[in-house]
Amino acid sequence: MSGGSKLHIAVDGCIGVGKTTLATMLADFRKAALVLEDFEKNPFLSAFYRDPVGNVFETEMQFLLVHYHQLKGLTNSAQESITDFTFAKDLIFGDLNFQVASEKKVFIQLYEFLRARLPAPDLIIYLKGSDDLIIDRIRKRNRSIEQVIDVEYFKRLNRAYHEAFLRGAKNIHIIDADHFDCINDPTALAQVSSVIDSFAASWPGR
Repeated sequence: MSGGSKLHIAVDGCIGVGKTTLATMLADFRKAALVLEDFEKNPFLSAFYRDPVGNVFETEMQFLLVHYHQLKGLTNSAQESITDFTFAKDLIFGDLNFQVASEKKVFIQLYEFLRARLPAPDLIIYLKGSDDLIIDRIRKRNRSIEQVIDVEYFKRLNRAYHEAFLRGAKNIHIIDADHFDCINDPTALAQVSSVIDSFAASWPGR
């Protein structure tokens, strides 16, 4: 944790796994500031879903800059903050989506430049879900821009998330989303909040 800022807890996971729901309810439970990914600010997203190869560069660059702008605002925050995304998600999507090497190189260069200017989250809560759970939830919420994508894409994205976050880092807490229900289980949020407090108590300087 940097400077005198409060905790930054980031919830992340594949599309449809429930990260926004958990982040929203957890922020309310802990009286923390909530920062949600503002994906609607990306004017290229619908075009990307229709033609991923032809629209990937502007789509991923826009997301990169929007996420950077949102997370930059948390620097030296005086209040605990909870986000439903990490900056690392941009690299996950970039690795998966770019097909042209020269475009990917430019993207990664900008990603690394911006990442160095942001503090890392103090704790990442990774919602790990099965392919069946991810696809079922995407179908049920029925967002039109997501329905045009082949389900195999979501499976590849889910594997990419697993590879990125299932590495045993000390500041990552993994929740099995297939067996976690923060909406209907009254104890779920308290359990996650207790994990956050335990992590915080073990960090140097606290």
